[in-house]
Amino acid sequence: MKRRTLFMLALAMLMCLAGCKEKEEKSKPKRPDMDALRTAEVGSYIYFGEYEQDNEISTGKEAIEWLVLDKQDDKMLVISRYGLDCQPYNTEAEEVTWETCSLRGWLNGEFFETAFISEEKSVIHPSVVVSDANPKYASPAGNDTMDRVFLLSIYEADRYFADATSRTCFGTPYCFAQGAYKDDDYGTCWWWLRSPGFVSSKAANAGTNGYIQYLGSSVVNKHSAVRPALWINLKP
Repeated sequence: MKRRTLFMLALAMLMCLAGCKEKEEKSKPKRPDMDALRTAEVGSYIYFGEYEQDNEISTGKEAIEWLVLDKQDDKMLVISRYGLDCQPYNTEAEEVTWETCSLRGWLNGEFFETAFISEEKSVIHPSVVVSDANPKYASPAGNDTMDRVFLLSIYEADRYFADATSRTCFGTPYCFAQGAYKDDDYGTCWWWLRSPGFVSSKAANAGTNGYIQYLGSSVVNKHSAVRPALWINLKP
């Protein structure tokens, strides 16, 4: 009986230690896999950062999948594969530009802080974001900015995607739960671009069919998805 009791106590201690070790391992921040990032090719997908996506809050955040759009020297441009959230371009119905819109503040504030751990933040390259104008309308585009996270412009959405089909975007369950419009036939969503629409109270977007909407939507539209873009420093 004594031996059995000692055996059971020892087994319980081992299980406790294993559980504590597993818990400790799970609590450790996961560093970005720089080797995987460096070998990724344009057109491939990578994982970087975490964000709520399956709309099951109790299970925690999921790894964010990114499409590699460009590689230059020691940095890489990526855009989220899916619409990650649903936010208005601006919280007030007024004339704004990318420089002054609330979505820029949200991306470089709440989203940046929520989606990335310190090791990932350190390799997100602060970049000059050019105030690309709307090529069809003379609406003011504002000044260039310096951002870690941003939206693609009309020019970039046209440059980095081969056609409208490749620009179509599916939202995550969380994104749709936040109010993003979902096409009944294809399940795709609208997603914001940073360029102005035909007036500064509207912002351009990509439609559910992938075509660029030059006229744009009202900046307070609460049904367009957000596809963040950023440059990753490959040799930090």
